[in-house]
Amino acid sequence: MKKFIGAFAFVMAFLITMQLPAHATAQTDKYLLISENQTELIKFMHENGISIQKTYPEFQIISAQLTDDEQHLIKQTFNNTIIQRDSEYKKEGEKDIPSSALINTARNTISPYSGKGVKVGVLDSGIDVKHRDIKVKDGYCAIEVECAIGTPYDDDNGHGTHVAGIIAALANQTGLIGIAPSVDLYSIKSLNAFGIGTTTSLIDGIDWAIKNKIDILNLSITTDKDDPALRQALKRAYDSGILIVAAAGNNGDEASGVVMYPAKYDSVIAVSAVKADLTKLPRSASGKEVEIAAPGHKIFSTYPMKWDFEDGKADGYTQLTGTSMAAAHVTGVLALYKERFPNMTNVELRALLAHSAKDLGAKGRDDVFGHGLVEYKQAFQNTISFTQNRQAGQLTLQYTGPKAVTVTGNGIIQTDKGQWTLYGVAGTVEARVTTKTEQGTNFTEKIYLSLQQPAFKDVNNTQRFAGPIGFLTNKQQIKGFPDGTLRPYEQITRAEAAAIIGRALGYNETTNKTSFKDVSPSSFAASYIAQLKEAKIISGFKDGTFKPDQKVTRGEMAIFIAQAFALQADTKNRFVDCHPSMAAYNAINALVAANVTTGYSDKTFKPNDYMNRADFAVFLARVQEDAFKQ
Repeated sequence: MKKFIGAFAFVMAFLITMQLPAHATAQTDKYLLISENQTELIKFMHENGISIQKTYPEFQIISAQLTDDEQHLIKQTFNNTIIQRDSEYKKEGEKDIPSSALINTARNTISPYSGKGVKVGVLDSGIDVKHRDIKVKDGYCAIEVECAIGTPYDDDNGHGTHVAGIIAALANQTGLIGIAPSVDLYSIKSLNAFGIGTTTSLIDGIDWAIKNKIDILNLSITTDKDDPALRQALKRAYDSGILIVAAAGNNGDEASGVVMYPAKYDSVIAVSAVKADLTKLPRSASGKEVEIAAPGHKIFSTYPMKWDFEDGKADGYTQLTGTSMAAAHVTGVLALYKERFPNMTNVELRALLAHSAKDLGAKGRDDVFGHGLVEYKQAFQNTISFTQNRQAGQLTLQYTGPKAVTVTGNGIIQTDKGQWTLYGVAGTVEARVTTKTEQGTNFTEKIYLSLQQPAFKDVNNTQRFAGPIGFLTNKQQIKGFPDGTLRPYEQITRAEAAAIIGRALGYNETTNKTSFKDVSPSSFAASYIAQLKEAKIISGFKDGTFKPDQKVTRGEMAIFIAQAFALQADTKNRFVDCHPSMAAYNAINALVAANVTTGYSDKTFKPNDYMNRADFAVFLARVQEDAFKQ
C-alpha cells in the first residue's frame, strides 16, 4: 500500500490579536471620578446630595450618576479630580477570513447564502470536534488502529481543522467566519497524526462519503504516483454525484512541478494557489490539469488548541500556506453554489465554477491558474430579479421581464401572470425560481424570502400551517394573544371559532347583545355569534346557552365551515368512523368534496376529537384559497 503525505506547509508566523477594548461607546449619565482626596470628595458629595453608586478605595475611584451642574460643582471644589464618562466595551467580533475579499465571499456579498443543507466531507487528518468555532455534524475514521483517542475522527495533526475552518468556521460571534459557515460538516479521518494515510484508508473514506451522500469532498492529500485503485474510487464518487476538490500540490518549486495525484484525475477539480497579489504561489504545482486557482498564502484559520504553539499564541487559530488551503476556498464557494442552485448536478456546478472564475495570467485557461481565480458571483445571466411588496402575513413578488418564470415554495401562490404571493409568518421562506436558459434547459435558483409580520413566538415558517396562518392574518381573520403567541396546538373554543369565521365572512366587530344568556355583550365574539346565529350558520343549545368556552370537535367544525361557506356534500361515505346517522355526516362529506380535507391515512376523520387552532386555520384557509387545498 502506498503512503500519501498531506500537501501542506507549516507557516505560522502570524499572531492573532483578540484584545477586548476594541471599541467604546460613551454613556450620557454615568461617570467615574478619580481623586487622591477620595474621603473628602465622598463627604462633599453626601453633603451636596450627589448620589454615589459605588466606591473603589483601592483605586481611588468613585462611580456616580452626575448632572452637568454636579460635575461643575465638583470641579470647582476638587479641581484635580478627573471626571470621565463610563465607557462601554464590546468583545472583538468575528470576521470573515481575510482571503474572502479576494474571492468575493464577504458576508454582505453572499447573503443570504451560507451553505445551508450542503453536506461537505473533509477527507484529511480529522477535524477538532471541540473547537469553539467549528461544528462537526458527524464523521468516520478510516485508519483503524491509528484513530484519534476519544472521538475517532478528531484531529490529532491540525491540518484537517485548518482546512475545515476555511470552509465552515461558524458564524457564532467569535474568531472568524468560514466561506460557508452553515454547511453540514463531516470529518473523514483518513490520515494519521503524522499526516499519512494509505490507499486503503483513502478508499474507505471515499466509500463512506458515497454511502452518506456527501455533496462535496475536499481532499488535501498528494502523491506523485498514479494509484489505479484510488482513481477508480474517485471516479465512482464523481459518477455518484459528488463534487471532488483537491490540492494541486506544493511541488511547484521543484524540478518537475507538475500537478500531483489525486488532483491529476479527471474526476477531481485540481486547485492551484495564489498569493494576495494574485500572483502564483511559487510552491504551487502547474499543469494542464489545473482547473482553478484560489488564495493559499498565509491563510488564517482554525487550529486545534493543543497543537497551536508555533505562532506563540495558543488561541486555536494560525496561518498555513499551500494548495490545501486553496482547495478549501474552492470547496467553500462550491457549497454556496450548491445551496443556491440545488437542481444543478456536480458536472453543472463544476462548469459554473469555471464560468464564474476571474481570468488570471494568459487569456483563457492556462497551466498555472486554470480558468482563473475562484470567485463568487451574485448574479448570472438567468438570475431573476423581482419587485417585492410586504404586508402582514404576505409578500408579493412581481416580475415584468420577458422570460417564462415559475416560483415554488411553501405558502407561495401564483396570483397573476408574473406575480406570486407568499403567505407566512415573520422569518424566512425558501423558494425556488425556475426559468429556461438559451439552450432550453431549466435554470433553478433557490432564493430566501423574508417577512417581518406577524411575529408569533410559537409559529415559524417550517410548520405546515404557517402559510394558512399568514393568509388568515393578512385577511385580518385571526389574531394572536397578548403574550405574542398564537398557541397553534391549543384546542379552539366555540367563541374563537365563531369570531374567526365571522371575520372571514366580512362581519363587523360591533358590540351586540346576543340571545344566548351565557354570551356577554362585551365578549370579543359577541357580535360574530349574533350575526352567525341570525344567518342560521350556528345555533345554541336547548337551555338557551351557546357555551362559548366549550372546545370544538372536528365534526362540529365541519358543520360550522360547511354552513358558513355553503359547501355542497355528496353521498359518498369515505371514512370508517362516519355514518349517515351522524349530525356532521353531510358537512364532513362537503369538506372532502371541496378538497378542504382528506382525513387521516387510516381512513378515519375522527369527528369526536377536539380541533386545535392550527388545523382550524388550515381548514379555513383552504376554503378561501384554492392553492392551500390538498
